[in-house]
Amino acid sequence: MLQWGEVMGDSSYFLGVDGGGSKTTAVVADEFGNIAAAEVGGSINFYSNEMSQTRNNMSAILSSIKEKTGIACFKSAFIGMSALNGRASADELEAFTGGVISADMVCMDSDLHIALETHLTDGACAVAISGTGSMVAARDSGGIVRHAGGWGYILGDEGSGYRMSLDAIRAGIRGGEGSARPTALTGAVLSFYKADCFDDLISIFYDPPISRQDIASFLPKVRKCAENGDETAAEIITNGADDLARTAAALLKDYPDDIPVGLWGGAFQHIPLFLSRFTSALAQKNIAKVFLLEYPPEIGAVFAAYRLCGVKVCETIKSNIKRGINKHDAIKLTKKYDGC
Repeated sequence: MLQWGEVMGDSSYFLGVDGGGSKTTAVVADEFGNIAAAEVGGSINFYSNEMSQTRNNMSAILSSIKEKTGIACFKSAFIGMSALNGRASADELEAFTGGVISADMVCMDSDLHIALETHLTDGACAVAISGTGSMVAARDSGGIVRHAGGWGYILGDEGSGYRMSLDAIRAGIRGGEGSARPTALTGAVLSFYKADCFDDLISIFYDPPISRQDIASFLPKVRKCAENGDETAAEIITNGADDLARTAAALLKDYPDDIPVGLWGGAFQHIPLFLSRFTSALAQKNIAKVFLLEYPPEIGAVFAAYRLCGVKVCETIKSNIKRGINKHDAIKLTKKYDGC
């Protein structure tokens, strides 16, 4: 059997990529589920970044994989892309992957698609993601995918790391000015962004404009304030969970009550208050089969790459995949809380 880190020259390799809003994780596995490589790199969201930069980021990830394993070509590759709401057009696929990814088959869809793939079912299933942004998707037994939310940081992103962090930063400023009740968020904002006074925040946030990722990274501080009893921080978290739960409930009202709803993202994984509030809100709508996903989305991308080639994910593959997840730090990075 292929051992951890080995490369077997006559094996077929499959590439799965999760292109999130702040980072990209790529996983290479053989047909038996043995993970040969996993790498984390910069964002490949070509709507938030220049196409040339996202192609360079993808190329850097693949170059690192080739350097470490010798693997440069794949039987199939599947990319989950936060820039997309559905299957990429031929032009989009060529613009991003042409000359970058060498594979017999390449497909690109939304990052929600690969999260749905982690359910390993052809039946109805759903996912809710709270990362830098937020979105909910459901797939029926016929394979048709619908989504709600995902309107981005200007129009939506309710219950996301970005939105809750921004609300908390604003609340901290208002509390410091005295226009809202006192909150521990005031000191947390100044400390986290290394500001001596509120006036310093102007240049920190506007000159140049701060990234959404740097705003979302404040969320662990919001969690800490809430856990220490700060009412304002706790309300921001519960309001975010309620907002995202309403988005999920609106989408899922046309699906069976027993539809499995998988959850992923920093808020779900690392803020118990957010998780419990969200699940309780859905339970009130008789949606009770709600749980954290067993596999991260980048593994869902590997499963999607298998599906392209008709490879059925059996117990052996699942066992080997889980063994690889436990051993590989690059995949574990997606589980550590970075506000995304």
